[in-house]
Amino acid sequence: MSVFILIFLLPFGLMAQEVLTLEDAIEIALENNYGIKVSKSNQEITENNYTLGNAGFMPMVTLDFNKSFGTQDFERTLASGVEQSQSGAKNERTSYGATLNWTIFDGFQMFASYDQLNTFRSQSEESLKADIELIIYNISATYYQAALENERLNLYDSNVFFSQERLQVAKDKYELGKASKLEYLQAQVDLNADKSQQLTQQQTLEATKLELSRLLSVELDTFQLEYNLDTESNVNLEELLEGVSLQNPQLTSLKQQELIAQYNEKISKGDMLPRVNIFAGYTHAKSESPAGFAIVNTSDDINYGLTASWTIFNGFNVNRQIQNARIQRDIATYQYDNQLINFKTAIRQGYSNYTNSLDLMALERENLDVARENNEISKERYKIGLSTPLELREAQLNFLNAELRFQNAAFNAKLAAIELKYLSGQTIN
Repeated sequence: MSVFILIFLLPFGLMAQEVLTLEDAIEIALENNYGIKVSKSNQEITENNYTLGNAGFMPMVTLDFNKSFGTQDFERTLASGVEQSQSGAKNERTSYGATLNWTIFDGFQMFASYDQLNTFRSQSEESLKADIELIIYNISATYYQAALENERLNLYDSNVFFSQERLQVAKDKYELGKASKLEYLQAQVDLNADKSQQLTQQQTLEATKLELSRLLSVELDTFQLEYNLDTESNVNLEELLEGVSLQNPQLTSLKQQELIAQYNEKISKGDMLPRVNIFAGYTHAKSESPAGFAIVNTSDDINYGLTASWTIFNGFNVNRQIQNARIQRDIATYQYDNQLINFKTAIRQGYSNYTNSLDLMALERENLDVARENNEISKERYKIGLSTPLELREAQLNFLNAELRFQNAAFNAKLAAIELKYLSGQTIN
């Protein structure tokens, strides 16, 4: 298939202009595009969350320290009859220690949580891949759109040049008395109309360049476009349909959503089983109080043990949570099946557009050859006075429109091929 392949000349700082291929543009975007940076950051978060501790396997150890001061006024009578009293007696207490709590059984919830975290991580990787493929698709489409706009500009440039030649011929004829001033003025009007199209196309091309710059997330200076026609024929409908469920990251992400829902169901079922914890602790305490029977009191306490709890009824909330988890799993399945149908339908429609564009290219290539020859003949006939200005203008516009139709067919074929590869999850090139 004939397609437009562009080469952009891009000035980087003070360096000489360098060639910017489509591959270079994609590489720059992967480094600079902010959407990709956000997706990478989210993927790093899910990677960090995939730990045994986050799943609940690890124990919790806490350290405690306490220091307190106080004053006390007291009056007391001892058994011996001795009376004691003091005002502003100071007391001080210091304690510190460590406590360990470890859930050793929670109804297998920690195992389901760990597997679920791993699925979240895999899903995030697929989401990142989907975002990358989307930006590659958008860059490729814009890249070849710029090729089309540049080719159109070249065509309008040639059209203006042709109209300038016509104007000069009309002027010469008018000055020699072989043509009316009306013919000369009409040539000027047509030239101005062609220049208007040329200026409009220049603006369209610059807008496309700016869009490419936005996708790359870099500011590009003025750069020149060059292109070559290439042929692509590695598009096979059956391969696209067979590979979409395995290669398309959006579908694989939805498939993992089913697993996440299944793990939610397992986690909910864990609430129906008992929970067992072990604990251990150490505390050192020291208190000083002249108002007490013991002026200084020091203790070291060690405790350990096991606790178990089992919720046998909580208002049927566990059953509700299990039912909701199953519904979420069904929803994920429905979403996957629906998206799979959508992608396969889009692939079939895209392939139809692709083959239709190829047929149009073949037809428009023939029309273009005929229009080109007709335009050359009309030009020569006009110079020797055998053709009217209206016939020449009609031949000129027919040639222009034939070129535009051929360019549109070539671009549509390329864009359809890019879209097909994007939908199926294949590498865009």
